[in-house]
Amino acid sequence: MGMCAEVIAIGPFSAEVADVLDYRPELYAKTATGAIISRRLFGILEGSSVSTEFATYLGISDPWDFNQHKIDKAKIDFAGLKEFGAVYDSYADEIEILEALAKFGFELHFRPEG
Repeated sequence: MGMCAEVIAIGPFSAEVADVLDYRPELYAKTATGAIISRRLFGILEGSSVSTEFATYLGISDPWDFNQHKIDKAKIDFAGLKEFGAVYDSYADEIEILEALAKFGFELHFRPEG
């Protein structure tokens, strides 16, 4: 099986992000603007080669270098990620969500497993 990978996004809630979070927007009705929330993305299970390729689009040269796990948004190759999403179409929507959360000021963290 090898390495699996996911991204954890952590950032401030606003009505604008409610549509791209884990749960239905109405479940966030009582959530205060600015409350820190999290969102899990991707859950790549195809194995080490796909997870490593995914990591490179996030600007990570070594998925097991924990110093790189806080993703530098300026290093994300969104064009490459969109090509990745064209090949692995089950992740295409999450690439759009990742881009939105990055724009809304969320911190992004890479998490390998395996």
